[in-house]
Amino acid sequence: MAEQFRFTNLSAVPDYEIRQWLTISGAIRVARRVVSLPDTCPGKSPLPTGTALLTSDPSWRRFALSDVGCGMAVVRTPLREADTRTENFRRTWDGLCSALAERRNKGLGDLGSGNHFLDAAVSHTDGSICLVVHTGSRTESGLVDHLVDKPAQFDSEFRRIRAWAGDNRSAVLDIAQRHLGRFVPLFPGTDRLDRDHNHFEELPDGVLIRKGVQRVQPGQLAIIPSQLLDDMVIVKATAAVTSIDNCLPHGTGRTMSRSDAKKVVYDFAELRAKVYIPEQIDNASLRTEAPCCYRSLDEGLSLMTGYADVVERLTPVAYIGQL
Repeated sequence: MAEQFRFTNLSAVPDYEIRQWLTISGAIRVARRVVSLPDTCPGKSPLPTGTALLTSDPSWRRFALSDVGCGMAVVRTPLREADTRTENFRRTWDGLCSALAERRNKGLGDLGSGNHFLDAAVSHTDGSICLVVHTGSRTESGLVDHLVDKPAQFDSEFRRIRAWAGDNRSAVLDIAQRHLGRFVPLFPGTDRLDRDHNHFEELPDGVLIRKGVQRVQPGQLAIIPSQLLDDMVIVKATAAVTSIDNCLPHGTGRTMSRSDAKKVVYDFAELRAKVYIPEQIDNASLRTEAPCCYRSLDEGLSLMTGYADVVERLTPVAYIGQL
């Protein structure tokens, strides 16, 4: 391990366990700096989710794979909390769900499945309804896998796919806008917030690979969701974020693997009573996203004290996913 190696662990996972994950993938052998955020957990990708890795190793591209450009976007709709309690809203939300299901595997506007979602969430500030979309680059992401030993081609294709993923989020929101009405500014001078969390950044001392990690400069905004029966927050990064390579988490993190979550017995009737979920989304498909599978928002935020300030808190009231 290089002498200048620095490990910053802001998660609740013990250092030794994260080091073990990095050892298995070989990442620790090439790491100069590692930042582990509250949502750190192992997955199928070479880096654990919620991890940023700085390296100067020429083979760094093998650690930048998996769901390239996946990210989240937030917009504000003209709807208010009272609107979401009406039958008209439910019919409209059902129609939106059907429209998004029609885009499955058909290019831009494909919401996807897994932990990708579209939430309607009520603001604690003014009662307005925001939309939060989390989606990635679908099958496009795998198109860089065979290029890890061809740097120029890899980088070009990676940039294309990352842009495609952003366009995909925009396309999902365009479909939503046609159903719910023209969006209003999220904040004065800001129409929407969009940040991806699977990318790489070239720095003077190496390449920083972020897996499930948002890049946020001091003063910039980010969205941090949790689970369907908990809140999500829009935060503003503080000056301290520079000490962790301008990294913020993309969520609060899972408490169990997806395979274990499939065995969970959960009262989905209670969930549906609190958050509107179209009937075409069956309970079996929701198991891996059950609220009990995730840490609470406040638990995650407590681990990031000093790095970001809460600007606005949102509570989910409707969900579309698992299409």
